[in-house]
Amino acid sequence: MKWYVMVLSEMFLFVCFINQGLQNKIIFSIYGKIKEFNMKTGNVSEILIDQQSYIHCFDYDSNNEYIYFPRADKNDILRFRYPSEQVYMTETVTQARRPIGVAIDPVGNHVYWTERMAPEELKRCNFDGSNNTSILQNGQLYALTLDYRNRWLYYSIYPTNSAIRRSRLNGTETQTVVNVSTEQVTGLSIDYNGDRLFWLERKSGDVNSSNFDGTNVVKIVSTNATNENLGIHVHNSDIYCANGKRILLVTLSPRTKANVIYSDIEMIYGVLFYKEKGKYIPDTKIIYIYVVSQVHVPRA
Repeated sequence: MKWYVMVLSEMFLFVCFINQGLQNKIIFSIYGKIKEFNMKTGNVSEILIDQQSYIHCFDYDSNNEYIYFPRADKNDILRFRYPSEQVYMTETVTQARRPIGVAIDPVGNHVYWTERMAPEELKRCNFDGSNNTSILQNGQLYALTLDYRNRWLYYSIYPTNSAIRRSRLNGTETQTVVNVSTEQVTGLSIDYNGDRLFWLERKSGDVNSSNFDGTNVVKIVSTNATNENLGIHVHNSDIYCANGKRILLVTLSPRTKANVIYSDIEMIYGVLFYKEKGKYIPDTKIIYIYVVSQVHVPRA
């Protein structure tokens, strides 16, 4: 009779890298302060304090890693490096006359902004603040966003002849995109994922969307709050908006829904979504694979 012995052999050794996940953040402002909300951990920290101003929006220069923001009450545009392992410090980019909206052109290396103090201009300068230039005057300007792929500036006007308008980056070819009647469009954002323009209406709380040329206007959702809706930022069709003392996340797929992801004790003005770019150290796991084999042992 033949006899067999079952042998358990360690044959292979693998090292598996486990992705811990990236730390996506929301940068937002209350009066005089800029905060950071970690969407994964729920932690909130103060990045900048004692800004002595309302800060209505942000834009991010991802090439050089700077966040730009306007200080309406201090009449300037500032920036700070983000993220940073050092203490966050601001740099003055340029002086401005009650700036409200700000937008970055990563192709031309320019920062654009709207001014609410007469003569109420849309202006531009280089990233370092040089070459401060007036682009256009077109009523009482407020929110601002920039379609850098197609080279259009989108801006809102209120309270007189409230509308969303656009122009080329040099101020030419101005045209009305959407008439919004008596509404106040306080936030504008571009979604390249769906090639759409999004905006937030302060009075109604409606989040709306259209094609870049203003056609196919769609109401996405209502925040169910009046006169408290200010900042908006769209990233890959996820919509982040400031709704009073809350930050809402509006998702469009698989169905449209709005969820409160953060609540503060003070009014929130500007919001910016920031996605980390692979800055993590993975866990490691060692996996042993054992193979069972049969060994023939002849009978003595």
